[in-house]
Amino acid sequence: MKMWLKAPNPQRCQPALALLACSLLINTAMAVEMVPEQPAPKDTHQDTSIAIAENVQDAFLLRQLLKGRQFTFFGRVEGEFALYDIPVFLDENDLELRRFRLGLAGLNPWFENISYKAEYDYSDGESNISDAYFTVDLGGRGSLTIGNQDGSQSLSASTGSLSQLFMESPLPISAFGLNKRVGIAYDRFAKRAGLHLLLFGRDLNNSDAENRGFALRAYVNPYRSADGIWHLGASGIMENIDDSVRLRTRPESHVTDIRLVDTGVHEDVERSSRLGIEVAGARGSFTHRMELLVTEWQRREGPRNRFTGAYFEGGYMLTGELFRYRDGKFIRPALEQESGAWELAYRWSWVDLDDGDVQGGEQRNLGLALNYYPAPQARSQLNLIQVNSEQVGGDGLLFQVRLQLNW
Repeated sequence: MKMWLKAPNPQRCQPALALLACSLLINTAMAVEMVPEQPAPKDTHQDTSIAIAENVQDAFLLRQLLKGRQFTFFGRVEGEFALYDIPVFLDENDLELRRFRLGLAGLNPWFENISYKAEYDYSDGESNISDAYFTVDLGGRGSLTIGNQDGSQSLSASTGSLSQLFMESPLPISAFGLNKRVGIAYDRFAKRAGLHLLLFGRDLNNSDAENRGFALRAYVNPYRSADGIWHLGASGIMENIDDSVRLRTRPESHVTDIRLVDTGVHEDVERSSRLGIEVAGARGSFTHRMELLVTEWQRREGPRNRFTGAYFEGGYMLTGELFRYRDGKFIRPALEQESGAWELAYRWSWVDLDDGDVQGGEQRNLGLALNYYPAPQARSQLNLIQVNSEQVGGDGLLFQVRLQLNW
């Protein structure tokens, strides 16, 4: 634990600390009388698809949603277009098939407490295993999940693309997150708290990635009501590096492969550690989320390196739909009107990959998003993002749109 005792740079932490204070003030203002938690999702196609996409489909919930069936097919497709008014991206304007996934989820016919999920991603003309695992419900003692599953541990990284406010994850989530990993996870969720522990190994889609480690995430809901909630959480990852490591991120737009911040490949890193703090809340149609993340490299020779990042984002349903929250994350709203629903969102995100002999760059983004839900299983998204970076020619605006369908 010595690594966390190093005094941080006050100038680097000032924006994140200000956001943390702002988020705590908003939570305080939204405090409401505590009443029983929200009910489980209804047995609709939308709720079944979202539960599976968000990986909250334990055997008990699947049995409710499938209504006597043993399995269901599911999938999603996302197409998008991006336009860049940034000097280094001027030739990057293009269309992209962001995701095309097909999968199967269901119940074991012989053991009622076992469920499974298998999902393949056919994006970019390639076939990759997204999820391939089975879950054993332990009754009131939690559940075990074994197989290829999400490795990232944070509020934003645990939220699927169907429920994200913006088209892409915030800068630090993309830079510091883990890909899918083969492992065994233990989950336990109570009415106002939750715990996730993961022991992970290789990346099933990358035979060269043999890093191993463990990840932990815990959260509490100090206040929870029918129209308001507080969320406080913390997460950590410890990973032993057997080959090489690299931190980098796109500018919250996936159409381009250019990164404005990039540490480059380093082969002398022995261990990578990450610590995250989560503060979030909701009241009625408004939600907000904030995370501060710190990643540290322990080098085999030479000094340690520390990289930081943070984001603050919020969303408001213009048509009055209430927030939805389950198992420590916010999920997309349930439609109340036949004419659909509109959502407005904002985000500030920041990542700093400069420390010591590693000069990966620093970037800040400020974005606005407009989301339209014409039907329960469809969404169109529009993002406008102001990009500011240390790289020459790396400042400017990007505009992108996405059409998203799931079943």
